[in-house]
Amino acid sequence: MALVSAIIASRCEAEHFQGARPGASAEVTRRRQKFTGSLLKKIDPDEAPALGLRAAFALPPSEEDIAAHIQSEEKARWIALDKHFGLDSTAPDIAERRAKLLIAFDTGTDVADPQWWEHVGIALARRYVSGFALRDPLKKKKHGAPREWTDERRAQLIADIEYLRKTSGRSIREICKFLPRLRGYSARWGRETGEALRMEYGRAKKRTDLLFQLILGGAEASIPANGIDRIEAAIQLHALQVEQSP
Repeated sequence: MALVSAIIASRCEAEHFQGARPGASAEVTRRRQKFTGSLLKKIDPDEAPALGLRAAFALPPSEEDIAAHIQSEEKARWIALDKHFGLDSTAPDIAERRAKLLIAFDTGTDVADPQWWEHVGIALARRYVSGFALRDPLKKKKHGAPREWTDERRAQLIADIEYLRKTSGRSIREICKFLPRLRGYSARWGRETGEALRMEYGRAKKRTDLLFQLILGGAEASIPANGIDRIEAAIQLHALQVEQSP
């Protein structure tokens, strides 16, 4: 029983990970301190300067100017993050290194472990797929109220519904009806009713303000000249993309 209790305790800790677990890489553990400087400050689109002729004529920044500002700020923050974690920003595989270290940071796993991908897989499966999660016998089930609607959650809702429309051919009403208990989605939407999801989806789809569009599809998709489909970009950024059986 003691062994079983220890296993359950460790699995529940991994599922609700808040800090570096024992065995996490020394680099991640050493760097798991509070971020400082620009890594604490959110990027503010209102701080974007006008560029080119718009600056010369003292005009407000265009959408392209704001998107360029966001991209510039993101680039500066990547460099700051590399410095924080001791990464070489000029390395040819820097994108892969960043991704691996952030995954290790998030899951408390050790990149140097030969079975790292296996550990990452089970940590993410327990987090996002209900069937992998272990019930903590020490905690009573809580029936919480619906979560607060943030723009990030609205973007997730649009992305999940659009992905399921694309892959299943079902209507928005049908998807919203089953979404709270759909395999792979209940952890994200289980507290909501189908009607509440449908109503919030309708409101979110009507949003045209730039800030929400940036959250929904990212900076690249917010520049019309790039020709990027914003819904497809939103799916790639936010959708769980859990395939359903026919």
